[in-house]
Amino acid sequence: DAAAASAASLSARRTTPRERPARAAMSAAVAHAGGSSEDLSTLVDLDALQGELDGALGQVDMWVARRELSIKEAVLEHKDTMVAAEELKVELREKEETSVVASRELRRRRAGEQADLDGLREEATQLRELGKGLPEELQTSREHVHFERTELERETAALAGDEMVKAQVLQAHHSAVDLYRRRLGLRFEIGEDQEFRFFFRLVDPADHEREFMVAVRVKDEGGYEVVDCAPEVEVAALLEACNRTDNLSGFVRGVRMAFRSLVAAEEMPGLTSHAVAANGAADVAPPADVYSTTSVASIGDMLEMLPLQ
Repeated sequence: DAAAASAASLSARRTTPRERPARAAMSAAVAHAGGSSEDLSTLVDLDALQGELDGALGQVDMWVARRELSIKEAVLEHKDTMVAAEELKVELREKEETSVVASRELRRRRAGEQADLDGLREEATQLRELGKGLPEELQTSREHVHFERTELERETAALAGDEMVKAQVLQAHHSAVDLYRRRLGLRFEIGEDQEFRFFFRLVDPADHEREFMVAVRVKDEGGYEVVDCAPEVEVAALLEACNRTDNLSGFVRGVRMAFRSLVAAEEMPGLTSHAVAANGAADVAPPADVYSTTSVASIGDMLEMLPLQ
């Protein structure tokens, strides 16, 4: 009995309030069996039983926790569903109000259109009555419409002819630009500051692709000014003559000849400046397959065909 009481006391100290009823029942069963401490140890393994009870209670606690979590999630889901339902309710109410307004507007428009239709029917009836008595005026109107149609077709044909002429002129300009590029190595660009940029190739007989450039811009007070030149050559006299005579094509020809003179000076560094100028003015002999087909002087004649603005 003392051993049983000691075991019951130990179990009571190690148990929680929830476990104590089970412990008390176990102690009562042991006491009722009555026996020595050795018989009690043989009959019941208290530690194993305590472990099983702890495991069972742990599973119960886990189940309760899962159920509580599931209930909380269900509550949250229900709240979300209620919020969505309320939003849908508000949206449907707004759509209902919009539909009512649209329905009223539609009825109003239909009433107005019906009134217009009735007026048009009445007007058509009146016109039908008038048309029966006005065959001559109708014939006159038909003749007038036929005349207007004929005049319109004639004017359309004339406009088409003008457009064709403009297209031919534009094609001629494009052909001229292409000819400058292929046969003279000359191309044009409009810079960011609205300056005209002239690029020259086929200037250096030793390097046909070497490119020379001069850029001019129209001044606000009139005339031209040089904003860039690569490589640098003396163009002050050419620019002065261009502004005096308003002959931009002559300026371009002169600049190309100046570039040719520069190339000649590079090839024959021993020449004097007068000899270089004479050599450039004589238009240094270009390669036969490219340069001999068109002279430098013909650039100006072609430039006069090209609208630079």
